[in-house]
Amino acid sequence: ITALPIYATTLFLIGRAATIDWTVLSSTATTHLLPLSSSIQTATATRPTLPLDRDIPLHEKSRQKNSQSYQSIAREIAAKWNLTSPEAPYLLEQQFYRTHDYNPRTDFLHFHHIPKTGGTTISDIINATLGSLIEGHRGILPGSERSGTYEPSKFYALTGVSPNQSDVTTMEFPYLASYAHTRLRPIHGPNKTRLASFFEEYFALPHNLPKRLRSLAMVREPMDLRASNHAMAMCALNGKVNHFNWQRRQKGLERICTPEQGLNISEFIDEMVDKTMLKCPKGMKKFDNRTKLDRYENILCRRGRKAMDFCRSPSHLLSSIQYKFGMRSMFGGLMGRFTAQEQIGMHDYTSVEEHLEKINLGFSLDKVEEYTLIDLGGLDSNIMH
Repeated sequence: ITALPIYATTLFLIGRAATIDWTVLSSTATTHLLPLSSSIQTATATRPTLPLDRDIPLHEKSRQKNSQSYQSIAREIAAKWNLTSPEAPYLLEQQFYRTHDYNPRTDFLHFHHIPKTGGTTISDIINATLGSLIEGHRGILPGSERSGTYEPSKFYALTGVSPNQSDVTTMEFPYLASYAHTRLRPIHGPNKTRLASFFEEYFALPHNLPKRLRSLAMVREPMDLRASNHAMAMCALNGKVNHFNWQRRQKGLERICTPEQGLNISEFIDEMVDKTMLKCPKGMKKFDNRTKLDRYENILCRRGRKAMDFCRSPSHLLSSIQYKFGMRSMFGGLMGRFTAQEQIGMHDYTSVEEHLEKINLGFSLDKVEEYTLIDLGGLDSNIMH
């Protein structure tokens, strides 16, 4: 990566999404962060105290030497991401001063691969480094998927271990990391994820030394992420555009990628709808799983011709229920909540606005931005869920 702002954006937002020592797994500690003020008017105003753990060491020499450069990059990132909170540049700057205390001897790393964030490449890097042979063993936990969900059954099948097995006399646990689309947080409490329950079983196996569980995630500029998710995961447009341009190339024509160049996404959708309607059984809802339809054909046959209209253009997407229900949830799925005042793990994937209004906390863009930067930036070591 050659562009410094892009590199810095990536650096800032690869934070500790969760940190826990499994020796204190039974703890019911919760975190109540003090809200940051959003009313600072001048540079001389008193900045509210960050809810940071004062035991976290900071790179003081780095702070003294590079503070002006860090401040400049932080402001650049805040502008690039259209952050509105006046605290955003300050919170971004603080992430430069965090020390990174990952220790492969005492920590176990889980990479939460958010789709469309380059996570497959990160998984491959983890596999090539932490997954290298260690005394004849692979360092990646069986059941990990570079672009799929974590499968505990594969771990048990490949290792021969059973859940809650009391006598494991010959089993070795050389594993350093896992990766999957599967979310980890919260790792204890009433809303504990299934993956967290598996890790509880895993670290309780005899002769498996307790380790601190660390979670890593790669995030992406939200609008880029939504565009990529819309084009590939929701609408399968990438393949259609590539095939369209392949056909143009066979005719000696140049590749086109924008409406201004003549690319008409709606034509792709119309063609898909027309072909699907011919395949749908009579009485579209009267068919079972034996009907050979792909995911998109299933949606159209069950919901009708307009079911994929959100794929036609950005304006169609923005006015659709699919956008309001899924894409407006921001990073709630990764963090487990939008603000420190919520119980972690109660996120319902409606829009952030609707969710916070529903639980009577009220929506504040500044408040959500600030909590996101604190949480994903690793600025509060008390986030141990």
